[in-house]
Amino acid sequence: MRRYLVAMVMICSPSAANAYCSEPSAPYCATSYGSFDDEYDFESCKREMENYKDEVERYISCRNDEAQEAIDEANSDNRKASSAYSEAVDSFNRRAGGY
Repeated sequence: MRRYLVAMVMICSPSAANAYCSEPSAPYCATSYGSFDDEYDFESCKREMENYKDEVERYISCRNDEAQEAIDEANSDNRKASSAYSEAVDSFNRRAGGY
């Protein structure tokens, strides 16, 4: 049931679009050799660099979201394991009470 709720939250949340993080590539104009031919080339590349910056920020955010989801899942699994251990200890102690 919990996995179903997690899946529904992921589907319905704004970060659902970030289900797969795709690392952006730098614009060709930024890594080309030589100077810009004219003002238009410069401004065009500047816009591409601004878009690239936004893409990198989205990528970083996406990766951080993925990491947090993994941490949350691990913490949940750890709590379940700890609870199962505690229940086993309690059961053992109840059985051992007569000795």
